[in-house]
Amino acid sequence: MRRKMKKICFLLLMLLLTGTLVGTSLAQQRPQKVISINGSGLVQLYNEDVGITSALFRGAVGLEYEKVRSSSSSFYVVPSITFGSGAMGIRATVGMKNYTKPTAPEGFWWGYYANLGIASDLWGISLFSTGGGLNIGYKYFLPKNFTAEWTLGLMYLYRISGSFGIGGVAPAVGFKVGYAF
Repeated sequence: MRRKMKKICFLLLMLLLTGTLVGTSLAQQRPQKVISINGSGLVQLYNEDVGITSALFRGAVGLEYEKVRSSSSSFYVVPSITFGSGAMGIRATVGMKNYTKPTAPEGFWWGYYANLGIASDLWGISLFSTGGGLNIGYKYFLPKNFTAEWTLGLMYLYRISGSFGIGGVAPAVGFKVGYAF
């Protein structure tokens, strides 16, 4: 009887070790980093009370670096250049993505982020901005580790120019293409 128990314990231990090694091996085969290019554009119509009635174009181009932290979460950073309507600046965004399945960096996710930016226009007026937001998204893996990702969310942005500050909440939509490795 003791001999049978030892054999059963030995077999269970082997099964456990085999499952652990296979699971670890599969997780290590999944890409752990993604670099994506994202771009965005926005046409802003200003109120007559502020004194500006024309449409102004604002845009940004960023390079996102995403690093898997666990099988269901990742950290990302996005340095970007902002431009439009005679102004140019830089912005830095950091955030987290929490995947609904242990398939990071692939699949459906929800996340949050914070950003800081500074810009200057042709007339030397500086603008400082800070903000953050909540997003949901889905990252598809294409052949040869290329990726495509869409995002939807809400963002809060607060801008300060001189002694004047303005803030608000707006919808955010994005699309990115990248490479996972």
